Amino acid sequence: MRKWKQIGAFTLAAVMTFSGPASTVWAGSPEFSRTAEEWAKLRDNTMEYGELKDLIHEYNVKVQKNQLDISDKKKDDRVTSDEYARYYRDAADSARSSIDGDNALTDAQNAVNARKADEQADKNVEDLTVDQLTYDQEEATLVASAQTSMINYFQQNYELETLKDNLELLQAVYQSVLVKQSAGMATQTDVLDALQNIQNTQTSVDKTTAAIEQTRQKLCIMLGWKYNDTPEIKDIPQVDMAQIDTMNPDSDTETALNNNFTLKINKRKLGNATADITKDTLKRSISSNEQNIGTDVVKSYQEVLQAKAAYEQAVTEFNLESKNMEAAERKAQVGTMSGIDYRKQKNALVTKTNGVKTAELALFQAVQTYTNAVNGLASTGG
Repeated sequence: MRKWKQIGAFTLAAVMTFSGPASTVWAGSPEFSRTAEEWAKLRDNTMEYGELKDLIHEYNVKVQKNQLDISDKKKDDRVTSDEYARYYRDAADSARSSIDGDNALTDAQNAVNARKADEQADKNVEDLTVDQLTYDQEEATLVASAQTSMINYFQQNYELETLKDNLELLQAVYQSVLVKQSAGMATQTDVLDALQNIQNTQTSVDKTTAAIEQTRQKLCIMLGWKYNDTPEIKDIPQVDMAQIDTMNPDSDTETALNNNFTLKINKRKLGNATADITKDTLKRSISSNEQNIGTDVVKSYQEVLQAKAAYEQAVTEFNLESKNMEAAERKAQVGTMSGIDYRKQKNALVTKTNGVKTAELALFQAVQTYTNAVNGLASTGG
């Protein structure tokens, strides 16, 4: 199903211009914010890794709600921390004005509400900038989640491919055991064991198939499709090995500190704070944030190196299995390898082939996690 994008007052033009059923989600930006070519790429029925950020920005419901909230606060003149405090003061005044002596329980509740609102005003550190940074952080986190889900989608598919090949091998083994049993070379226990292996692997196939569908539905909902839509999901790009060579956790930590959303938010709150206890608490949080950000960047870098080593090992194992397969081919041609042994060798190659693909995706994920940490999402320790 094609996704429709909101065009402000030009929705009729959208309906007339594009074919296909309309989606229930409109774009969060006006038509003039992007070129026609950019909109066309987002409007097609394909899901591409490089478009995840823009798709989240335009079609994710949470992001759209946040954008509306910011707009409403601007209309209400809730921009500075003083204006936020006045909002709480007004709420306190409203609660106090409702105390009329007619109902003791209601009056007591209004008094409590007024006191809490006054306390909130005194301790307020919020303003529109804090809200915008918070929403920007939520959006970046959603993008990172979509990236991980898309990578998982392909990892799960490679796992399913391997499981299905395992299942075919086990079915061949089962048939071989039946032949051996008829010749008195295998017992009923051997037959039942072979059958049990088939059933166990079929269960794994079913579970993995269900997990793939769950991941696909999650992606669709996050990016503006309905859960039962069937957009084409494009392959993940190859790992940029040159990017890994340029990683430097020492210098990148400084960039991560400058970009980190949580640190920016806490520093902004500190600037807005008036109460000494609030200032002290925020200063401690900022110091802790800075230490944890540096630690997380180093940790993410180490995970990249580990994933790179695992990928290289997977490639080595694949190359070895490829040579084994070549030898098996020669033996099969001259009749010195049984059919079941040849099938086992073929399964070993399929397993190593998908092992390389999975390891490359794990490396891609590690690189993306490091990049996201540097760009503002490094863990601040809660």
